[in-house]
Amino acid sequence: MNSYSEMGEEMKMTMKDIAKLANVSQATVSRVINGNPNVNKEAAKRVFKIIEEVGFKPNRTAQTLKNNASFLTGVSVIDISNPYFMDLIEALEYESRQHGYNIIIHNSNHNVLTEWDNIQNFMARQVDGILLVPTTSHNLSALKKLEVPTVIITQIKDEFDSVAVSHKQGVKLVAEHLISQGHHKLGYIGPMHDERLLFFKEAIFNNGLCLRDENIIELGSDSNSQYSIRQDIIKYLDTHEKLDFTAVFGFNDVGAFEFMKLMNERQIKVPEDIAVVGFDDTILSKSLSISSVHQPIRDMMQMAFSILQKRIKGEIEETPIKIELEPSLIIRNSSK
Repeated sequence: MNSYSEMGEEMKMTMKDIAKLANVSQATVSRVINGNPNVNKEAAKRVFKIIEEVGFKPNRTAQTLKNNASFLTGVSVIDISNPYFMDLIEALEYESRQHGYNIIIHNSNHNVLTEWDNIQNFMARQVDGILLVPTTSHNLSALKKLEVPTVIITQIKDEFDSVAVSHKQGVKLVAEHLISQGHHKLGYIGPMHDERLLFFKEAIFNNGLCLRDENIIELGSDSNSQYSIRQDIIKYLDTHEKLDFTAVFGFNDVGAFEFMKLMNERQIKVPEDIAVVGFDDTILSKSLSISSVHQPIRDMMQMAFSILQKRIKGEIEETPIKIELEPSLIIRNSSK
């Protein structure tokens, strides 16, 4: 036998064999295969060299049978076109690989029926756990009865493990920033039912001001795409010749971005005439210098996946874990 390659042809290699040939532990081989960055570089090089030479592929089917696990996690988000959720999925993809998992991604598109169909599909695929950005609370009671480990992300829900950023604190930072810049007439862009509107009103009131109803640019419940958000803002602008606010808060970066584009088309300057702040700190706000509330997505998804793994393994008590992280406000040109 003259090479590892010939050895690989004559026998099925295991991680134990790879570890022996690379002179490392089997745990190190597992971490290398799953993309864990916390591995000694020289050891990782040896492992990769052996894997390449023998053509080793992990036997996921054998691992599934041995551990009675699918190594699949179902992920359902409400709007895959929103840059925020693309960032979230990227972070989840990274975390899943660290734990030797793959994720199945579904988009509910803000539809409760589609969301339930997503959950049913996850169950049919025998996922080990679910990570869910819920459209509403409509499906949660039924999901609870399925007894599959589930973590709610971006929102805090009473009966589930939940990981989110504090929307209340993020909105408070926005209100205080705009008021500190001398703005006393404020506007809002977003759905009427979103909790960020309630928090914005509260934060403004606590600073001795109020948010007038006519300064709310309402986005419809079906305004889920960038196009529909733009149309709702146009509808508002067409019925308000003069804007009675000098600063506006968009409940997400897409709303803030579309508002800024329409202001530019109408020769209204940002921030000289109207200051704009968004929420989520996505690629939109970073590339276009829009002030925005930053969410620590990497930390959120790391915590969410860690909790889900512990639930799957039965390592934590039944009482739901709730983690609410602190946001920060990134001030850029749109509100200076």
